[in-house]
Amino acid sequence: MNICIGLIGTINNIMEQKQYTAKQWSEIQGGHTMSETPKKQYSFISDLNESKMFKTRQRVEGTNARDMADFAFMNMLALYIMSNEYDMAPAAADYAGRVMMTGNFNTYRQSGNDLHVALSSLKNNMPNAGDKNEMQLGRINLNDMKIKAYLRTIQSGRPVTGASSFFLRLEKDLDIKNSNYRSIRRLVQDWPKLNKMQKQLVITRMSQFYRTKALRSELYSYIRDLGRTQGLMAKNAHNAERPRMRGSDTLAKIAIAGASIAGGYALGKAIGRNSMGDAGSQFDKLNQGGITGVSDRLKR
Repeated sequence: MNICIGLIGTINNIMEQKQYTAKQWSEIQGGHTMSETPKKQYSFISDLNESKMFKTRQRVEGTNARDMADFAFMNMLALYIMSNEYDMAPAAADYAGRVMMTGNFNTYRQSGNDLHVALSSLKNNMPNAGDKNEMQLGRINLNDMKIKAYLRTIQSGRPVTGASSFFLRLEKDLDIKNSNYRSIRRLVQDWPKLNKMQKQLVITRMSQFYRTKALRSELYSYIRDLGRTQGLMAKNAHNAERPRMRGSDTLAKIAIAGASIAGGYALGKAIGRNSMGDAGSQFDKLNQGGITGVSDRLKR
């Protein structure tokens, strides 16, 4: 009896030390080829994130800095739009609060939402795409204090003051080069003052960005719903994320820095013809003086 107990104890010790399963031990004793050790169930859980856009840590690290910066920029703009829409302001406040849940962006958190993951990744050099990525990260300089102040303002439900200067600084800090995204910024910073046609240009263009580059984004559903409920989605619009020809999506030649009307014209040219007619005619409606009027005012 004692011999049997001792033998069982020895076998158990060997199985524990070598991490053999009962099946593998029986195969060893029977002279058969030992089967592979099965992977621990749910071992992947340690890599899962709360973020819908970045479900795993590998997804975060596989995103290059340029795309991450553009994503953060568009989400900051989307939050501002939401905060200025009565039905969406509570959702904007809740989302901004969750971005600030940890108080800063110094540490990568699995519990962070999309925007928190993007900001902490850019600050902590988490994306990994080689030398080119390192060069891009070197051009990005997040101003934590201003970003946190902006998010806290939205969280509190108060109106954001100095939106134009904040977004212009954010654009520079994130090294935003895409002229379409800069045109979106020029319009979004004046969101409460925009007319329906200008808002349609913004929502159409932002929806194109999300559908093409960030379909799983947590804020995309709000921008999409805003477009649907308020009729702000242009039909049959060219997707400016997919240029039809070289240079067709380059708006720097026609965008005028700081002018909302020029931003509207630039976006209109980017998305091309739609159900409302030619983008040029849209611009004429937005600016009674036409492009000449804008040029004349700039010369003064």
